[in-house]
Amino acid sequence: MAIDPRQIGERLRAWRLGSGLSPEEVAGRLGISRAGLYKYEKDGITRLDLLEAMAEMFGVSLAAVLGIEVEHFSTGAAFFERMRQLEAEAEHVVAYFEPVSILLTSSSYLARLDIMLRESLAGDAEALAAAETALEVLKQRRLTGRTPVVSSMVALPQLAQLLRTGLVGRDDMPREVQAERRGWAREEVENLARLLETSPIGVQVGLLEAAPPSGTFQLVRLRSGRTLACISPFRLADHPNVTFGIATVTAEPATVSLYERLAKQLWARALQGPSAAALLRDLLRKTGQAADSP
Repeated sequence: MAIDPRQIGERLRAWRLGSGLSPEEVAGRLGISRAGLYKYEKDGITRLDLLEAMAEMFGVSLAAVLGIEVEHFSTGAAFFERMRQLEAEAEHVVAYFEPVSILLTSSSYLARLDIMLRESLAGDAEALAAAETALEVLKQRRLTGRTPVVSSMVALPQLAQLLRTGLVGRDDMPREVQAERRGWAREEVENLARLLETSPIGVQVGLLEAAPPSGTFQLVRLRSGRTLACISPFRLADHPNVTFGIATVTAEPATVSLYERLAKQLWARALQGPSAAALLRDLLRKTGQAADSP
């Protein structure tokens, strides 16, 4: 496999954002200027001394730096930045995330995710700072200039649970706040129903009537024809988590093939279009009635 220096630069940026180190600190450890750091992140790296220093600084192998081994990301900020980079070059993204791919959430979602993260991380200044960095990257993902075709799978049982719980960061919320957060969850499910009903160009949503095995993933097919499997432990729904876990990105053929097979199996079972939207509308009606019951 050919080594792409520009991809190495992008990995450097992703790992830097996730490390909590300032650009000045990273540049100093690499023995370059801050301007040089930004140039390498944008244009790529071929210098062996920088590649070795980069691997040592971030605690990864040289093979991972070169992209010939699995890339690991221990923070949401680093992983989401890598996703942003790949999506900017992608033709097609196939995703299974809860409640849905961040690329298809409503315009209000990231502000509400910010509130949930502050609730869940209250009192942990270090984790909250890392979450704020992750949120900034997620905003950039939503603002990317080029959006690939997105095929997102969602599971009906998990959406039902989301409607019951609401978009909360923790469980001990006042009753009026819980009611508001269930309203937020309803807005997201209604947004999904509209996507299923209108089928916007470049957007496909598949509704699974049974929840698949736990674990979220995304397949990214680049314009070059290369496909990567991205496996995430991070959660962007209720009780969110963007700070703890190990995410992986790999182009290893056997792994990619397994996830492609899984995605194909799930998509074949997924409902689409008006029939799927009708199920969501019925779910919204039933949960609304339950909430109104004394």
